[in-house]
Amino acid sequence: MSTQENQSLAGFSLCEDGDNVMQLSEIREMVEARAKAEQGTRKNTAPRNLNVMECVMAEDVGLGELYAKIQRGRFVFNRQSREWMEFNGVHWQLDTMERSKTRVADVVSVLLKEAQKVGVQASEAMRDGNEEIAKMYESQQKTIMNRVRRLRRKGGPEACLEFAQIQEDPLAIKGDEIDQEQWLLACKNGVIDLQTGEFRDGKPEDFILKASTVRWEGIDCPAPNWEKFLLEIMSDDAEMVDYLRRLFGSTLRGGDKEHILPMFFGDGRNGKTVLVEMVSEVLGSLVGPIPSEMLLDQGMQRSADAPSPSVMSLRGLRAVFASETDEGRRFSASRCKWYSGGDHLVGRWPNDKRPITFPPTHTLFLLTNHKPHAPSSDFAFWDRLQVVFFERRFVKGEPQKPNELPRDPNLKDKLRQELPGILAWLVRGCLEWQQDGVNPPPKVLAATDEYRRDEDLLSIFIDECCLTVEPDEKDPTTRVNATEFYDAFVKWYGQNISKKKNFPQRKFGKLAQEKFPKRKVGGKNWYYGVLLSPDFKSEMGLFGKSDD
Repeated sequence: MSTQENQSLAGFSLCEDGDNVMQLSEIREMVEARAKAEQGTRKNTAPRNLNVMECVMAEDVGLGELYAKIQRGRFVFNRQSREWMEFNGVHWQLDTMERSKTRVADVVSVLLKEAQKVGVQASEAMRDGNEEIAKMYESQQKTIMNRVRRLRRKGGPEACLEFAQIQEDPLAIKGDEIDQEQWLLACKNGVIDLQTGEFRDGKPEDFILKASTVRWEGIDCPAPNWEKFLLEIMSDDAEMVDYLRRLFGSTLRGGDKEHILPMFFGDGRNGKTVLVEMVSEVLGSLVGPIPSEMLLDQGMQRSADAPSPSVMSLRGLRAVFASETDEGRRFSASRCKWYSGGDHLVGRWPNDKRPITFPPTHTLFLLTNHKPHAPSSDFAFWDRLQVVFFERRFVKGEPQKPNELPRDPNLKDKLRQELPGILAWLVRGCLEWQQDGVNPPPKVLAATDEYRRDEDLLSIFIDECCLTVEPDEKDPTTRVNATEFYDAFVKWYGQNISKKKNFPQRKFGKLAQEKFPKRKVGGKNWYYGVLLSPDFKSEMGLFGKSDD
């Protein structure tokens, strides 16, 4: 093994820290990955089409050009994020250890070889009696060594990198190229074509940054504990397990997704958090959390020009998870539709000078123990929502109820042993989704419809407290006074929904007109086709109101 290879492996060592021991097999995998990244990319000789002396004579600009020629396909500067990236043999990664700077040493190696070659030419010229030619070569050698010293001094590598990314053929990208291959999924040892399930080597020109950290072991890699876990949390409903596979599989594609908003609902200790944690471990940087507040009604709106790091964090993700909401909070329908739809997102990091527009690549999931209030009349919102109810509970002691099962304290460890199998499960789900769509089963549709009915407070009030009749504008017995109708609803609302907050009259009127025709007769407003029930009027003391 060469000295450089030994140095590159200096960070790999057997180490013991409590129960965490790095095994030889893990070290071997790391070495193989590093070797794959190095293979064919490190160049200690100048490219054939580049005149080294021309670069030397061009000073810092030329040294930057030489660096760009040597390191193209291995390092690249992202102008949008203002940071260097490194190709690791499978996909690009952020150059957090500044290896782009240390690899200026490759330019030094090329210069030293050129200096050696020029020195030989000077000696040969002197031996042949060509003193002037010999002096020219000696001058060139001196200039080369001056450039070497420049690169080895403080500020030299930085200048080299700066000029490498601002030349005519820059070692740089705009940044829009990153993670644009919607049908490719990078993992630890290669790239999966999600349209076919085929596996291949990664390429620098794929410009994949976000990747799974799990090794691909084939489409049929098993995960028996995972399959058992899914059946348990879905109450042994195989149709629901198939749906989850298609749902999560659909998230793998990075764009043009179905416009859906899955909501995983149920009391704690029901498995939904473990489900999401395992998928997140498999997909790594391809998924991430977002604050649930991004989806909820915030009241006062922030300035559109304010920094929006939460929005920018969505860029390039395949799935995002918003966990838990306070009981009684209300969804912002416009936010939910924006973050779960196909419209381009706009945001900026705190230090960005201007906003960035980018296409959404993610599927948004909401995990909650409490159903936030949602607008019952917003068709587009409910068309996106898919409610998955987790009715099982996993308890420490002996199960006491039919929906309870004993908790397995080693479950996560068992599932982590099957991460390659879970990755295969996800890819199979993606292939199934392309053929059948997400296709929510009747249980999901029923849970969503029930949620919507629960949120339609006016319908609940009408079912409990009113009579519906055929509307007839010529028949005063088929109508209710608008003020009386609202007053009755407010009393019912205060007793059954909230004593602290009144229901806005304007909002009530809008909802009521969606259900019943409203007419102005005799200077008063009336709703036709609905009456307050006698029992409710008696209970609330509403008799005596005039219908004249």
